[in-house]
Amino acid sequence: MDTSFVESPTSFRDLLWGPPVLDFTHDAVCVRSLDGGQIAYWNLAAEMLYGWTRGEAVGRRSHALFDTVFPAPLDRIEAELMYSGCWEGELVHSRKDGSRVTVASRWSLLYDASWRPIAVLEAHSDVTGRRCAETERARLEERLRQAEKMEAIGRFASGIAHDFNNVLHGILAYGEMLLEDAPDAKRRRYAQNVLTAAGRGHELAEQILGYIRNLRRKPEPTDVCGTVAETLELLRGSAPAEVTLASSVPDTAIVVMGSDTQLHQVVMNLCTNSLQAMGAKGTVRVAIEPMDLREERALSHGSALPGPWVCVRVEDDGCGMDEVTLERIFEPGFTTKASGRGTGLGLSLVRAIVADLGGAIDVRSVPGEGSAFSIYLPTADGRQLSPTTTQAH
Repeated sequence: MDTSFVESPTSFRDLLWGPPVLDFTHDAVCVRSLDGGQIAYWNLAAEMLYGWTRGEAVGRRSHALFDTVFPAPLDRIEAELMYSGCWEGELVHSRKDGSRVTVASRWSLLYDASWRPIAVLEAHSDVTGRRCAETERARLEERLRQAEKMEAIGRFASGIAHDFNNVLHGILAYGEMLLEDAPDAKRRRYAQNVLTAAGRGHELAEQILGYIRNLRRKPEPTDVCGTVAETLELLRGSAPAEVTLASSVPDTAIVVMGSDTQLHQVVMNLCTNSLQAMGAKGTVRVAIEPMDLREERALSHGSALPGPWVCVRVEDDGCGMDEVTLERIFEPGFTTKASGRGTGLGLSLVRAIVADLGGAIDVRSVPGEGSAFSIYLPTADGRQLSPTTTQAH
């Protein structure tokens, strides 16, 4: 190792008027060469902050020792240092034990008697705790903004749900009359679908009002397969002619603790988004798969612990999403649709319901290749649906 800089006739002890004085500062201080970054001085605070003793640090290149993460290209920082004689900013350094520390760093040129720059004095202050606190404060502020947004949405939704209920009463009444007067089985089936959809809308409005009033319904055994099959039957009536709605739903009941209205909302929102992402034609695939996980499975939004689960997967071969969009899709009010075509509430509602049911979500998407939403729900072990509540496929 070249130690000529460290052992140079130019005494840095003379230059700094006795560097041991710097052992009394709280800042970690080191002096390094201009060309190779070789450390010539290392104070006591540097030993305490980074873990390397003076004997271990002196003679080594500072950037290699610190494994420095620079906020800008190093050559640009060095150029600014040579031009102005100083540089200041935040850096991320490594300690001897491999941990990382964020420091407020100040660099100053040191000159000889002829005012030629011969070395760099670096002073580093540990700001890791401050940065962590700022990050946590920003996270809490964002949660507060989201809570305020949801409160405003709740007030707005309460008024809509109340008025929507009044409209649905009329639809239900006329639907029942249509069912009674239907001349054939086909029209009776259409009338029954109208009643089913209106009934779901009524339950949805009541659920919205219940959430707002903190009157959540008690979870009850609910058949996932029956609810999904019913929802797909309603969706087929509104799907574009050239879009195929394919399904793979088991014939046996798979039971979760929740409500059929909640499951209906989840599947309806996911399928509606997929149908809109398809454009004029394509295929939306809906599948239900029971699974018994032997180990924890990490998902994009949450995780599934070992045990019995059911996965409801909705896939499409539509436009897909990039990473920036994927990070925001569950934010209330966020939408990629054109103005007036989306509320940005569908997926945020899906996430809230899945969380309420104790589940998790896995999202995979590639721009131009489509998206896949996998909803993991814990099954109700040992619980059976009564014959009166089992839904037909």
